[in-house]
Parts: sequence; C-alpha cells; structure tokens
Amino acid sequence: MSWINDPINSPKHYTDAHPGMECIDLTADTSFCLGNCIKYLWRYKAKSRPVEDLEKARWYLCRAIDRGETIAWTRLQRGILKKLALPPTGATYTTAIWIYLYQGDLDTVLDSLDQLIEHERNQQ
Repeated sequence: MSWINDPINSPKHYTDAHPGMECIDLTADTSFCLGNCIKYLWRYKAKSRPVEDLEKARWYLCRAIDRGETIAWTRLQRGILKKLALPPTGATYTTAIWIYLYQGDLDTVLDSLDQLIEHERNQQ
C-alpha cells in the first residue's frame, strides 16, 4: 500500500516537513506532552498557522517541564534528532530546538521556542 499523499496514514504536513523521516518515529516512545510538543514543532511550517502551532508546542512543552518529565531517547530517535539538527544552510531557531531536545534540556528548548515564536510573529 502506498502512503504517498495519504491524508490518513501519511499527511503532507508531516511528510513534507522533513522528507525521509516520520514524526511518529520520533514521538511514539515519548510522553504525551512531549510527543505533542514535537508534533507541533514538526509541522508548524506546513500548515497555515505557524504561530498557533508553535504556541501549542510551547503549551505542551511547559506541561512536560512542570511535570518534571525526563527524556530517554531510543537509538532511532537520536538518529532522527541528529538529522533535524543539521540545517541545510546555517543555524536556525528550529535547529537549536532539535539540538536541545536531543540533549534533553527542556528549559533551553523553551527559551529557543520563545525566540522562534517571536521570529514567526515578526514574519506575519
């Protein structure tokens, strides 16, 4: 079965964001809050409401921090995060977020996410 352009099994806002990688491979073994944070970060550029998706990511990240959640990445997840942390040209806000997620530093992820939200607001 082909999942190309399949809105149920492989929606474009997930598959187009980071070709060759699946969001679910990164989120499947995380907590609910961290997984949702990653989901909104993953797709924020692919939908028509980037600031809204980033604010949702922030909300879930704050919940994860408030709950004292820790991260134990699997080998697959570490590989995905390493790929996400390699921007095509120069460092970006999202690159920093993926790097700090890889390191498990949620407080610094929050700082970087706030910077990205501000940047996206200024783009509107």
